[in-house]
Amino acid sequence: MDLSLIVIDESDLDCFIAQKIIQHTYKNSVVKLYHNPQTAFDAIRAKSVGISLPAIIFLDLQMPIMNGFAFLDAFEKLADEITRQYKIFILSSTRNNSDISKGLSYKTVSGIIEKPLTKEKLQDIMPQHEVQ
Repeated sequence: MDLSLIVIDESDLDCFIAQKIIQHTYKNSVVKLYHNPQTAFDAIRAKSVGISLPAIIFLDLQMPIMNGFAFLDAFEKLADEITRQYKIFILSSTRNNSDISKGLSYKTVSGIIEKPLTKEKLQDIMPQHEVQ
């Protein structure tokens, strides 16, 4: 299965782990890493992410400057022709029920995955969220 994925997380370690798990699980995957959600948003808005679409986004919630919620607020204001090219999964270590509920309230969020990303968690979401 060829997959295009974007990981948005300020943590180098979390990005590294996610990238390795994805590439190990899906050999033909292309993973784009963003440590700054504003940079990721700007690339998505400008249609210049540098990977083929559609794509899956793994988004951390707790980041400085622009957190995951601010990213989602901005993302959901983009044109449907852009947003429908992406499936967003929150990838977070939060156990805060308020954050989880808020994250799931966004129409563009397909689910929440608790860090760290594992092969099993990745495989669990892929069958039901097949990228067409």
